[in-house]
Amino acid sequence: MIHSILNFVVRHWEFFASTLIALVGISAYGLYARSKDHVILDINNTLQDCRALESWDDRSELKLCSWIGGDERDLHKQSLMQLRKIRKDIIRYYRIHEEMRDGEPFGAYQSDSF
Repeated sequence: MIHSILNFVVRHWEFFASTLIALVGISAYGLYARSKDHVILDINNTLQDCRALESWDDRSELKLCSWIGGDERDLHKQSLMQLRKIRKDIIRYYRIHEEMRDGEPFGAYQSDSF
């Protein structure tokens, strides 16, 4: 019985290998997609906070477009590494605007602990 099962597996190894690779690939892509979705959600939430600040203006929106490389609706087209850099830049820019709101001198907050 075991011999016939092994014989079957050996004859159809390509099918089993391709099925296994497909299953692993799908789960890896799912993790990647969820990571991207999480970072995009963080970016959008931070953008809402930025836009609520009085110092956020048209110039800020232009800078945003240059960081994103287009429209914010196209964030899903960016790689995960690019999205993480965009998130870091937007958080830094949000902190600058907070300093402006709180009346602190520009650049007084110099922490990269995000």
